[in-house]
Amino acid sequence: MIGPIGEPVQESAVKANETTLRNLIQGEIQLMVPLYQRPYAWENEQLARLWADIEVQAEALARKQSAGHFLGSVVLAPGPDLSPSFNQWVVVDGQQRLTSLLLALCAIRDHQAAEDPRCVERINDLHLINKYRDGEERYRLLPTQVDREAFKACVEGYPHSDPESRVGNAYQFFRRKLVEADDPADDQDIRRIESVVLDRLTLVHIQVDKDDNAFRIFESINNTGMRLSQVDLIRNYIFMCLPTRGRHVYETYWLPTQKLLGPKGLDQLMYLVLVLEYGDEAQYKDAYRGHQDLLRATGGDEERIEQYVKDLARRARYLHRMLEPTGGSPIDERLRFFNEWKATTVYPVVMKLLELNDQGDATDEEVLEALGYIESFLVRRLVGGVGATGLNKVFMRITPQITGDEPVAEALRKALSAPRLYWSSDEQFRRDIREKAFYWHGRTAQQKLVLRRLEESYGSKELVDLSDKKISIEHILPQNPGPEWLEELSSEGDPEALHKELVHTLGNLTLTGYNSELSNMPFEKKKEFLAHSGLVMNQRVAKQQRWGKAEILARAEELADRAIKIWPAPVETAPAGPSRDWSLLHAALAALPPGTWTTYGDVAELIGSHPVPVGVHLAGSRVLNAHRVLKGTGEVSENFRWPDPEDNRNVIDVLVADGIKFDESGRADPAQRLSARELAELLGLPGAEDLSDTDPVSADPAVIDEWERRFFQQLGDTSGPQVSGAVSKLLEWWRERGGEVQFGRSAGSSCAPAVKGAKGVLYPIRFYAKTVEVPFGTLKRRVPFTDPELRDELRRRLNEAPGVDIPVAKLELFPSFPISLMANEAVWDVVVAAIEWCAVQARRTEEE
Repeated sequence: MIGPIGEPVQESAVKANETTLRNLIQGEIQLMVPLYQRPYAWENEQLARLWADIEVQAEALARKQSAGHFLGSVVLAPGPDLSPSFNQWVVVDGQQRLTSLLLALCAIRDHQAAEDPRCVERINDLHLINKYRDGEERYRLLPTQVDREAFKACVEGYPHSDPESRVGNAYQFFRRKLVEADDPADDQDIRRIESVVLDRLTLVHIQVDKDDNAFRIFESINNTGMRLSQVDLIRNYIFMCLPTRGRHVYETYWLPTQKLLGPKGLDQLMYLVLVLEYGDEAQYKDAYRGHQDLLRATGGDEERIEQYVKDLARRARYLHRMLEPTGGSPIDERLRFFNEWKATTVYPVVMKLLELNDQGDATDEEVLEALGYIESFLVRRLVGGVGATGLNKVFMRITPQITGDEPVAEALRKALSAPRLYWSSDEQFRRDIREKAFYWHGRTAQQKLVLRRLEESYGSKELVDLSDKKISIEHILPQNPGPEWLEELSSEGDPEALHKELVHTLGNLTLTGYNSELSNMPFEKKKEFLAHSGLVMNQRVAKQQRWGKAEILARAEELADRAIKIWPAPVETAPAGPSRDWSLLHAALAALPPGTWTTYGDVAELIGSHPVPVGVHLAGSRVLNAHRVLKGTGEVSENFRWPDPEDNRNVIDVLVADGIKFDESGRADPAQRLSARELAELLGLPGAEDLSDTDPVSADPAVIDEWERRFFQQLGDTSGPQVSGAVSKLLEWWRERGGEVQFGRSAGSSCAPAVKGAKGVLYPIRFYAKTVEVPFGTLKRRVPFTDPELRDELRRRLNEAPGVDIPVAKLELFPSFPISLMANEAVWDVVVAAIEWCAVQARRTEEE
């Protein structure tokens, strides 16, 4: 058996016997809770269960029944001051129940003191104190340092009233319960409760020898079922490794850190420290094991372990500044932005920047510039409608790259500029501001932050608290325009189409405290409110004579000019943003070295698509090396055809000539396969390490019927690989649930998930090459959607998707939204949930 730092540990010979609290604490004894234990943690839920057991036993005692209740185990090891004259033991396990029981005795003593003052001395001398000992030896139970003063105050009869103290809370809990239980007609009821606490709650006393590894026993007991938090286990391990310096390190570094951050902050700190050490290999769920490895690397040297805890305390200060940036420096102002954005994913790299700054390896100006690049990265992605999925791994991976060996700002900017991270260029950013439905991107707090930054860029002399919750986002052109608005828009084209195109774009949005008053009022009246606003951006809008497409686009250009100055662009590497063509696929296949092959799944992952549209595209296009894309098993697709119908070559013969080896079953050598990650590395794409390197998918995406192939051919040619991949994933999800899909046979191909209803099949959503249609005009004749309220519920559910805005007026028609939105994960999730909801409604009707 090996101890925590690698030292041999003798096998245990434990002794166990049943006992009671009275027997356990009798005589001159001290039960000491060691530093490696967590603080007292019981709250009302655990205390209520204990009290219920006490009440049951008190009732049994009143009836003179001989029942008892097993409360649990108490594991004790010899204490450092154990001697023939002083019986001191370390509480390896059981401190929660022991502390609770002794607090109950304190409460019983104080409850009875009003009528019988002698009970104070009786309970103290018999159960709570060592009368002839001084200092901390006076107490029969000595909790860990965090709880020590509060517990001693309860024993001395002056309990703390601190609401944050769990020790004080437990004492008050028992005082309240004793008042409730005290029957004036029964003068023995409280004495029976005292007797139950001392004599009728059975404990198993486990005693280990002085040579046993107490922490190892403690860890074995408490790690089962994760009864202790990761922070608890880390702390316990640290102080078990500090036999001579434990108290000093605890009081100097650990306790101040614990008070500074609290439990939740400590939990964050332990994870962030691992990220700083291991990058994206750090695992939150394995934080304890990760810190064990760091401590083992000290070789058990107490000086090095003390330095480790000192470093934790130093990094805790950085985290506290990140969580509560109350300073007035420009860096603190950036940190406040991240807090309001709730950008916890950036914490590892921000902590690294603060650490480098503290160590003199990065100036304040460099750190401020680097934080500006992070803010720009977040904002430009938000405006472009790029989801936040995967950002945690991105910043974890980048953190170890920021070393201070080169200027931190440029190092960070370069790392975040990888094309697959979609930090948009100035050109793309300007286009997103003009065209994207910004109102549906991200959280409201994030949208308000973007608008606040833009307003601040005007340098208003009138101070307005833009963080005030009363300040909200206002659509200048209303979401539900009245006749006057529609008439105004009609001079520039189809008013409904223009409204849908413009209403949620950034050029039409502002901040105001009068959202409810402004509502849908005509622009002539609305601009009177805006003219008196303290915000410069509103005053500028109020100077316009009208508010239509030209004005909204002009304001978008003005805001884009400011946004580009506020949020700097990435390093120019390659076009950022989702690809709408197949050029990356073609480039990857063209770059395949001789003697290598890949799969439909690998190239689909590389370009952010799905094997089915990849297979369809390759089958219908002349693409170099398309024949070297095989099934996941290494076999040629059964439906493989050369683009030239006159080409009769045997594809396996061609592949063998290319240097690819096959076994007797016709499967290509897996050692010659290039994965998605290897393809990305071959092309020199930044972010290649983000791609998975798992076993290939075994499905054959080319084995589909004519109508499905035709649909994906049109969809892929029109909307690109990411959109067609998203639709293909949706259909795959539906089929895995047992659903069927209908493919249209008209010139404009389509497909629709089929939902089986009580009186036939429903098609709640239909996909075309450019749009997603919601066929209310057909659904209104199909049970259960003959009910207009159900159709309206479907409309409302779909409108939860960013960029989707189906008006209630179209519940009898065939409204649609751009299929390009399906590449947005948030939209995909909403559409999937809506289809599932429709299926539930149809099944419910069938059952009725």
